[in-house]
Amino acid sequence: MAPASSELRLPKPSDFEGSVHHTSAHDDYTSAQAQLNQIYAGAISGALTRTITQPFDVLKIRFQLQVEPLSKHKQGKYTSLWQASKLIYHEEGLRGLFKGHNAGQFMSVVYSVGQFWSYEQIRAIMRDSPFMSTHMNTMNFLAGGFAGCVATIFSIPFDVIRTRIVAQDPGQGYRSMFHAVPMIWRTEGIRGYFRGLQPTLVQIVPLVGFNFMFYKKFNEMLVRTPLARNELLPTWVLLCTGGAAGVASKAVVYPLDFVKKRLQVQGFEQHRTKFGRTQRCRGVFHCIELTMKDEGVRGFYKGMYPTLIKSGLMTAFYFTIYDRCKLILYHYYHLGEGRTPPAQS
Repeated sequence: MAPASSELRLPKPSDFEGSVHHTSAHDDYTSAQAQLNQIYAGAISGALTRTITQPFDVLKIRFQLQVEPLSKHKQGKYTSLWQASKLIYHEEGLRGLFKGHNAGQFMSVVYSVGQFWSYEQIRAIMRDSPFMSTHMNTMNFLAGGFAGCVATIFSIPFDVIRTRIVAQDPGQGYRSMFHAVPMIWRTEGIRGYFRGLQPTLVQIVPLVGFNFMFYKKFNEMLVRTPLARNELLPTWVLLCTGGAAGVASKAVVYPLDFVKKRLQVQGFEQHRTKFGRTQRCRGVFHCIELTMKDEGVRGFYKGMYPTLIKSGLMTAFYFTIYDRCKLILYHYYHLGEGRTPPAQS
């Protein structure tokens, strides 16, 4: 029997995300360097993705918070993607399309690091289970869902601040993210930072779970085609599979995201009087009841088009940038994220 090597190995192409699923129970995602790679890659992915998709986020939030119908024949402020983009630019300048960007960047970096790091750690634990190691779709869904919960709990205060800055009247409310933090504390207490947490957690488990499951599954299917070279898919393919995973996942859970945004501006009505009527909700079920009464089923899908565009772009860039950054870091440190399996006799 040859002795087991204790050295970390340089990974093969099939070890990287975006190629084939990891199947070796010996791979180690919990070493200090492995976790640092996950954190660095997650932070870079979150920051770059937020910058690219921020204008779509502003449009989505404005649409979700408008109680009036999104129709040219009604009295709503915004009626379409193009009309809303032009109006925001006319009234608030280019900066209007990037409102809340600082808080959004904090949120995105914290969320991305928390999501990818916890996903890798949770999946490493799950893979020790014989059942999970042979049911990859289930494992990726559950690990992604739990990872989304962890990331959300740490990042939702930035989401609340970002939503309010985007939703407030020009020149009203918070001057910046740093002005918002003490203001919320004084007027609402710690509860103010976590408004909308309940529907967010209900939404995030299937959303992130499906994101990871679809992304891994699409890549697993395509890596066995001529598109892959040495079991590694090109970047443009990862962007396509990430985008498809993001659109499919978001379409399923969108109504919960709508309810979350309505709840996050409760207690903030006095600072958004120029955007039409603000719905006053006591909780999740009250918000659902009022929306059904005033806007019907279609009301839950307000802002869906910019959201799907944003979700497709965001998921595509999140996963692709993360995977490519990890690959670069592996080679830079000449390390894999795994223990060397015992040598065979």
